[in-house]
Amino acid sequence: MTFEDSIKVPTPAKGAPRGIVTAKQAEQSLALAAKAFGESRFGLLRSERRAGVISLVYGLNGRALDANGLAFELNN
Repeated sequence: MTFEDSIKVPTPAKGAPRGIVTAKQAEQSLALAAKAFGESRFGLLRSERRAGVISLVYGLNGRALDANGLAFELNN
């Protein structure tokens, strides 16, 4: 079972190379995934950044991350 979500990356600040995903955005994505998986444990399987949008795929065998960990992972 997988769940797909996307996060729109804000426009970068002047002089910054790219926009940054906030912990709040990551928390909202994790909340949607938790709702889809119910009581099952899940984690991040794959993320892909393209044209200001990050596509996320969550699955039962993925890496479990909290909101801060997910934001860090997506920004680096």
